[in-house]
Amino acid sequence: MTDSPPQASPDTGRWIRAALVIFPLGTVLLGIASFGIWQWKKNREEDRSFKYALALKRDIGLGGIEKHANVLREVLKQPDALLAVPGYLQSTMGEENMGYAVRRDRYQSGAAECSNVDAELAGKQMPYDVTMILVPYGAGEESAALGLATLLSIAHEVTGQPMLRTLRFATLPRVPGAVEKMAERLRGEGDRVKFLHVLGPMPERLEEVWGLKALGTAIETPALPSSPLDAVTFAKALRDKVLAQTGQP
Repeated sequence: MTDSPPQASPDTGRWIRAALVIFPLGTVLLGIASFGIWQWKKNREEDRSFKYALALKRDIGLGGIEKHANVLREVLKQPDALLAVPGYLQSTMGEENMGYAVRRDRYQSGAAECSNVDAELAGKQMPYDVTMILVPYGAGEESAALGLATLLSIAHEVTGQPMLRTLRFATLPRVPGAVEKMAERLRGEGDRVKFLHVLGPMPERLEEVWGLKALGTAIETPALPSSPLDAVTFAKALRDKVLAQTGQP
């Protein structure tokens, strides 16, 4: 007589079926929990960053504008102004002084090493819609010092403020390739410049290269103030305008 093969008990089958259901469900629940923890940590880190930046906030004032304008006027006179200006901007707006994560996009223009510099308050709801304050400058162009000082003073006052849309502070040198280099970044990140405030003469071909007509960008090139005292009033008015354009949560 041959022995019949052993039969699996009903309990074993039930356990196998239960495991097939429970283990995938557990994996899903674990994934949801992990994402929740990650999001909580991210939000907490962002909140901490905003609080830190708010502690660095300084109101727009004559002293700040005069200080930046005087330094930048001297920096723009230097033979290496195209290196010195980005260095000053990066240091001044950085995390230790104003709380921004400054981006410095380096490139060659002929024999010169150049940089486009920008810093931003990213929008919470529409991060790809950008309001930009742009200051072009050239080596020896001392008149740009007050425009750069105005940009820095506004950035210092609004640091840490939450925005619905992105507010970006940007500078570029008046050299071949600077406009195209910034256009590459805009396209690469999918940004749409909705409002553009240019403090100084408009760089050549900027509207064409950035495709601003197709975007329907509202462009303003206001006359720059002639003195630091006038720049205080000018900076406060521009601050109010860009905050209205970006929107507050």
